Amino acid sequence: MAPAAASHQHAAAVPPLPAGPWPAALAGRGGYAHAVLPAAATLQRADEFAPDDDGFIALCQAYRASGGIARGDDLAHWMVGRGEGSSLRLASLIVGGDAFSFQWRKTFWVPMFQFSPLQPAWGHGARLVLAELGPVLDGWQLAAWFARSNSCLAGQRPLDLLAHKLPQVLAAARADRYVIKG
Repeated sequence: MAPAAASHQHAAAVPPLPAGPWPAALAGRGGYAHAVLPAAATLQRADEFAPDDDGFIALCQAYRASGGIARGDDLAHWMVGRGEGSSLRLASLIVGGDAFSFQWRKTFWVPMFQFSPLQPAWGHGARLVLAELGPVLDGWQLAAWFARSNSCLAGQRPLDLLAHKLPQVLAAARADRYVIKG
């Protein structure tokens, strides 16, 4: 099967998603740029998590073991049920740089490792990494950065090391920020 046909087949397998209301404050922060990821030495296989249908499927698979990826509206309802806020609180976390989201098919998606009650160190570590990379990467690029193997981490994924080797993950984030920013 030709690569173009394979890509089309994956796109057809993904059902259309309902659009939902989202605070306007997220519009500028959560969307992804159409630019290619910066050519940093530690960012490998840039097309694996490209901002398209196949890339979204790859991100879903990459985040499955850490709680998956949730629609922003669903996460806001989950937060309300736990007494932790609302969609405005979630928007505040994202706009304030305490969490990140990315856009796919006009819907905001949030990697759930940032809110894990089973592994709270993930959320703390994610905030520290966001302080490093948030100014130079958009939401989609951040999602890919956490999920992609990193040469500064001996080929391991930052997501897998976040809770147990945070200093090494932060060093990798600083190195990538330096390469990206110049």
